[in-house]
Amino acid sequence: MCPEKFWKREDGKDGWKDDEMADLHWHIDTPEYVIRGAVMASIPQGILPPSVFVFATWTNSGVNFSYFVSPERDLDLEYARRNGVSVGVRGTVTGGCSWTDKGSPGNAVGFSRNHPKCPSTLSDLYRIVFTAYADAISEEYSVKTRFRPINDIEVLCDDSVWRKFGLAGGLESSSFLAVGNSVQLTEVPWDLVDKVIIPPPEKFADKETKTLRDRSTFFNKVVGREVSFEELEMVLKRGVEKAFNVTFVPTKIYWEDIPFYNSIKKLLTSEDWFYARTERKKFQNTPITPDVKRGEALDKSPQGPLVRVTVLVKNEKIYNILITGSIHAAPIIPESPIDTMERELQGTAAEKNAVREKVEKIFNTESYQIMNITPEKFTEIIMKAIKAATP
Repeated sequence: MCPEKFWKREDGKDGWKDDEMADLHWHIDTPEYVIRGAVMASIPQGILPPSVFVFATWTNSGVNFSYFVSPERDLDLEYARRNGVSVGVRGTVTGGCSWTDKGSPGNAVGFSRNHPKCPSTLSDLYRIVFTAYADAISEEYSVKTRFRPINDIEVLCDDSVWRKFGLAGGLESSSFLAVGNSVQLTEVPWDLVDKVIIPPPEKFADKETKTLRDRSTFFNKVVGREVSFEELEMVLKRGVEKAFNVTFVPTKIYWEDIPFYNSIKKLLTSEDWFYARTERKKFQNTPITPDVKRGEALDKSPQGPLVRVTVLVKNEKIYNILITGSIHAAPIIPESPIDTMERELQGTAAEKNAVREKVEKIFNTESYQIMNITPEKFTEIIMKAIKAATP
């Protein structure tokens, strides 16, 4: 297979140097953005450029959600449908729920795993890229901006509160690593968004602000004037250039010619995929008899993920379990550590030592990452759900 079949440098050259990064411009809807990211993470190294910078503008506005989010618990799908709000596909990225607006250009930085500039972990790539973005924005616009783990870029507002001005997500597989965000340039239509995205209060437990609306601001307000897509792109690129010492090369990718593109698109736009992390889907083949007890627990770690555990207990064993939330775990493809953990816990004795053993096994698996939460904390949340189980 000839890798050049699927991409073309606009300068007409072949191949890539380590200090060159493919510069991709997309004007697409957000489901297509998710699909292209999944393709990048799924195919073998060498088929696409080894490092990429993406700058995307959207053809639609709407709500999007990441891999571990439960659309039935974290979104009001009925309200969205009644009011014509687009709800995108369930992404192969980590994070939570977000509003993507036509006024919110997206961007991403990605590397093949074998690229010499590729960091070793997703958390490292978040830190490098988002610190570079924050520093470039601070320098250009004379505002105080910072990277805040796990994946936020925040600005210090006039009331001395740090707020974020966009959404972010990460993508990791055995062959690919990428992080990206979408900068909200204009004000979010909060009267609509507040009714569609319904995060639990626990999500803001470690934040200065206690609602999604108060947690956020928008970029034009931050800098005090209207900023164009082109201007913002140049600022972000300067940050990436400085962080990785690269030169951008305008590049076109022939997506529909890529093997796996159509099969991945079919998967990600299916109803089964959309509802995969809901109780109705996860427990659909689990007979609910009178001796089955259901329990739930929800917890937010400081500067870490919101984790919701729903557990079915039968005969003092974990009968089935669903773990959702704004979890940052990798890889997603071909199977996430959370999916593996759920499978390993089925049939496990519903007591702390047995649960902790299975959880630690996943955390200690070399190819897995579960960021900003300890196995002890994860075990604690699962045990809270077990103790809360009632018929």
